[in-house]
Amino acid sequence: MNKYTWRKNFTAILSNQKEIIKGKLAFKTEETHWLETEKPVIILVSTHSSFHEKISGDLKMNAFVSTIRNHVKGKITVLLSDRAHINTMSLRFQNDLQKAQEECLIKAHALRNRYQSYFENCNVVYGHSYISQNKNFVSFLKIIESLAENDSTFHELLLKDAESAYSNTFIHLFPDKNLFIKKTREDILAQCASSLVLIDKGYRYQFYPGSSYESLDYLNQVFISQEKQLSWIRVFND
Repeated sequence: MNKYTWRKNFTAILSNQKEIIKGKLAFKTEETHWLETEKPVIILVSTHSSFHEKISGDLKMNAFVSTIRNHVKGKITVLLSDRAHINTMSLRFQNDLQKAQEECLIKAHALRNRYQSYFENCNVVYGHSYISQNKNFVSFLKIIESLAENDSTFHELLLKDAESAYSNTFIHLFPDKNLFIKKTREDILAQCASSLVLIDKGYRYQFYPGSSYESLDYLNQVFISQEKQLSWIRVFND
């Protein structure tokens, strides 16, 4: 059974000093209610994703952004998520958040430079400034942390999401599973608070080539009024 209901084929020719690629892929989503929306939307760009590997990453980003640009009438913001996994990444630097931030920011700058031509006419922002330095972020995070303590369903989904993130790749990098889960949980809490910031800014759709967290979906569907919900649009590129 197909995991999508809307499909747009995309073809492009890309080249660098080593290779030329003529790529064909399909931009696909499960939802269609985002098409031709006049609401503001977010294109989420992770600094830690296999999406960017090799030159095919350029093909995928071109299809990703241009398709959204062609079918969205509202403001488009590209969010470089340099802090989405900051607590988890700090484990690579003896829990030094500053060094982890510097490393993530270097990757975010590199992605912005790499994809600059595809981001044309989009508002490009960084998570550390657009989200974490927002005046409401800290208060939103406190609300989310309180919810995690007092809502058993949210608490369980947070733990499930954090445990699910402990893939074979991370087992090699971070052998202490309990510590990894603790740090990942902190990151997910911050991402939930980030979602509230985006909702407060008026965004209604968020595009990403991957799944949302179940805890984030629960927060959005149970505690946010329907007219203000931030819909997570999973994009399939293949």
